[in-house]
Amino acid sequence: MAPTATNGADIAAVASAEATANGHGASAGKAAQLSHSHGNSSARGKTSSGGVDIQSMLSEAALRRPPSAIRSLFPAELIPGMLSFLAGKPNPSTFPIDAVSINVKPTPGAPEQSTQQISVSGKDLEAGMNYGPTAGIKGLNDWLVAFQTRIHGREMVQQQAHGKAKWRVTVGNGSQDLLTKTFTALLNPGDSILVESPVYTGILPQLTVAQAFMAPVQSDAEGMCPKSLLSVLSNWHTDEKTKSHPFPKFVYTVPTGANPAGTTASEQRKRDVLSVVRRFNVLLLEDDPYIFLSFEGLGQDPVTRKRVRSYWDLERDESDALGDGFVVRFDSFSKIIGGGLRLGFMTGPDALIDAVDLDSSSANLQPSGLAQAVIYRLLQHWGPEGLLRHVDSVASFYQARRDAFERHAQKILGSAGGKVAVAEWVTPVAGMFLWLKLKLPPSAASVQAGTPDQGDSFALITEKARAKGILAVPGIAFLPGSDADTPTPYVRVSFSILEEEHFAEALQRLRAVVEEAQNESK
Repeated sequence: MAPTATNGADIAAVASAEATANGHGASAGKAAQLSHSHGNSSARGKTSSGGVDIQSMLSEAALRRPPSAIRSLFPAELIPGMLSFLAGKPNPSTFPIDAVSINVKPTPGAPEQSTQQISVSGKDLEAGMNYGPTAGIKGLNDWLVAFQTRIHGREMVQQQAHGKAKWRVTVGNGSQDLLTKTFTALLNPGDSILVESPVYTGILPQLTVAQAFMAPVQSDAEGMCPKSLLSVLSNWHTDEKTKSHPFPKFVYTVPTGANPAGTTASEQRKRDVLSVVRRFNVLLLEDDPYIFLSFEGLGQDPVTRKRVRSYWDLERDESDALGDGFVVRFDSFSKIIGGGLRLGFMTGPDALIDAVDLDSSSANLQPSGLAQAVIYRLLQHWGPEGLLRHVDSVASFYQARRDAFERHAQKILGSAGGKVAVAEWVTPVAGMFLWLKLKLPPSAASVQAGTPDQGDSFALITEKARAKGILAVPGIAFLPGSDADTPTPYVRVSFSILEEEHFAEALQRLRAVVEEAQNESK
């Protein structure tokens, strides 16, 4: 399935016109004060440089949260000559661990092709074993700042006149932790957000608890559709589904190897979406854990090859004219090093990072220091070049698995095996998932919902497939807001960890339950 082409200039022009007409764009005159009343205006403040005024978007909880009386003074301990009675930190001499040694596998294409042993000891281990900075061990945080600058082409963090950085990085217990705290920092009960549909199901419980109104934005073969985004925003105050709700604060998307759809946004698609976001003065949360599991360009030099540009990278192209601070980026070590380490990092405007760090300073104080020390030592061992070689090796592994899985799927679920196809899908160019649209007969729910040609995968996957010894996730689990009321024939299957020798058997079982459903309807 080829994506529908989008004219970026048309999107930008229409977005500008719609924003001006609704009083949301930069040309709409002086922004109105942010109102928490019914029918909240979208005309939020902007910074003097034209970017989003984060302070005007923070939740009441974030604005009320006081700084930690102790942790806020931690930086002063680094002042030469300072004698600190400050924190009740354990004395490092009492720690039972003297060193941590790790055997690092060789990376294909790296100069060294034997297993290397690295260790964390001395002051580095002491820092990892003790209480540390909320935003992460300084050495690790500095490494990540430099890496973000290199990968995304952003200017190195510079201190502004008031002493704050334009953007910065904070480390968390996985990107999920940082996303959850970002939602807390931005959302009051009843606030509105936009989410791509289908959406990563892991964010839905927290957004439900936050009492957020979720408006779905439709997706196609390249992920979030800018025309749908433009339509939702420009018609917000007149559409029956949205007009009684406050104007959205942010858009959430997974642009690379999306979970569950497996879609990847092209550079032009990202430009089109970013154009709409800027015109309507909303934030874009770029959740990108699969960025380094992109299959595009594999086989070229991992260090020098061109990589797909991120939203955060593209934002800088017109920052002088349109401002910046619209994109908040979330990265993860889970898919490229290890999910159990529970480390991720967030990059974005200083004011929002401050709010997230204040949450962390009282909720969990900091990410695991030992996990940080291990990751930092590994990154020091590799350097940026070694990390890039490693992630391309990981991506190549998943590309080979995708190819093998899809060959079986085409023969068993598709028509390549000479049978009538029982499913269709878009070939993913990144990530770990196939988003299958099953050819199911109408269900009572789908007929009632006005989509009799769609069928409903829920009972088939949760009951019949499970009875045949196969587990997958029904599509309804990934539908946000009003879309969650609509039956769907989709199902997400992962090719990341199932042994390849079981691919065919698992797909045969899935085909069998679909055929049973088809036969029962006759």
